Amino acid sequence: MPTALITGANRGIGFGLARAFLADGWEFIAAVRDPANAGDVRALATGHPGKVSIEKCDLADFTTIDALGAKLKGRAIDLLLGNAAKTDNPANTIGNTDYDAWIDAFRINCMAQYKLAEVLAENVAISAQKKMFFISSRIGAKPPPGMVFFRSSKSALNQVVFQLSLMLKDRGITVACAHPGFVKTISTANMGVFTIDESAGYLKKIIDRLTMDVSGSFFEPDGSTLPIITRQMNPAAFGAKAPDAWAEQKKAWADAGVSI
Repeated sequence: MPTALITGANRGIGFGLARAFLADGWEFIAAVRDPANAGDVRALATGHPGKVSIEKCDLADFTTIDALGAKLKGRAIDLLLGNAAKTDNPANTIGNTDYDAWIDAFRINCMAQYKLAEVLAENVAISAQKKMFFISSRIGAKPPPGMVFFRSSKSALNQVVFQLSLMLKDRGITVACAHPGFVKTISTANMGVFTIDESAGYLKKIIDRLTMDVSGSFFEPDGSTLPIITRQMNPAAFGAKAPDAWAEQKKAWADAGVSI
């Protein structure tokens, strides 16, 4: 029986994904900020004896991520699903930027996702399915202006996912992310195109079909892909280091004992 660990599983898209995986026979670990007040997840656990466990994980506090990793040491996790995010970012304008709030957004939406992958990589590596999947957003590439904290942190998450796909390839771990669509949740004041269950259904189809050949991809909810890296990858771009020069540079770093 496969196991998923889902952050932010106590509400919204995370809760919808939890229900979808449970319905498909999975076990899941709900990693939530406040287990005592995760009433909906507790109800799921009661209705599915032995299939749901609830663990504390506050993405703003990296010590809780380390503690979760220590508690789960040796347990196979087929799917690490990073869903939880800081979404209450102001529609800021030039001149009123709250830089502490911006740091919080990056810490939770980007850095904490990498931390989860880092801490739980071994759990995923020893599983049968070996998947990591992160709920991102395409909002970083769209107008109107504002919401700079959320937009920039999610765009950065896309790059983190791409880098994780490269770093974890040798361990057989597939890493991807997706835009969930415009979903009716508390965060959107219940405005949107999809219900929570519709979005979760689309995302689960993507996750179910993930294979190593699409690792590093950024998906639309319909399963099509969006570019994370485009012309920046072109070794022939003006001012770029040619492939042979790049190989020489890496060798020079290695000879100097520099880790890359």
